[in-house]
Amino acid sequence: MAQDATGKALDRTLAIGIAVGSGYLFPTTFEHEVTSDLVGERGVLMGALAGIMEAQYDVLRKNGHSPSEAFNETVEELTQSLIRLVDENGMDWMYCNCSATAQRGALDWRPKFKKAVMPVFTDLYEAVKSQKEARRVIKACGTPDYKDKLDAELKAMRESEMWQAGAAVRKLRPCGKAKANAAKAAGTKGRGTNKSAK
Repeated sequence: MAQDATGKALDRTLAIGIAVGSGYLFPTTFEHEVTSDLVGERGVLMGALAGIMEAQYDVLRKNGHSPSEAFNETVEELTQSLIRLVDENGMDWMYCNCSATAQRGALDWRPKFKKAVMPVFTDLYEAVKSQKEARRVIKACGTPDYKDKLDAELKAMRESEMWQAGAAVRKLRPCGKAKANAAKAAGTKGRGTNKSAK
C-alpha cells in the first residue's frame, strides 16, 4: 500500500473490489497499473493485434486468397473459436485441441514471432515508462481537430477491405438458435476430456 493512514486500506480495497463484482483481484501499484495498462492497449490487446491481423490479411490477399478466406483465417477463427479455448483453460489447452498441423506450425513459428516483436515491445515499454508516450498522446488528443482526425482514422479502418469483409462475414454468422444448439452438440462436450497434462 502506498498510503494506509487507517491500517485498513487493504481490507477496504478488497471489499470495494468484491462489491463491484471483480472476477479477481491482484496486487499492484498505481505506477505498475498505468504502465501495464498502456503497454497492453498499444500491444497485444489492441495495437499489435490489429497490426498483426492487417499484415497477415495483406499477405494472403497479395497471394490470391479471397477477402472472405483471408478474413476467416486471420480474424474469424481467432475470435469465434480459438481464443475461447485459450479462455477456457490456457494456450497449451488450445494447442492440444487443434489439429497436429496447427500444433506443430504454431509451436515452430511462435519463437520466430516472439523474436521479431520483442524489440517493438521493448521500445513500447520504454516509451510508456519514460512518459514519452503519455506526452505524445496528450499532445495529439489536445489539438482542436483531434476528433475529426480520429473519425477519419477509424473510417479508414472500417472501410478497409479487411473490415468490410469482416462486416460481410459477421452477417453470415449463425444467431441465437444455432448457439443454443451448440450447447447440446457432442463436439463441444468432447473437448473437456481432451485436456493437456498439467
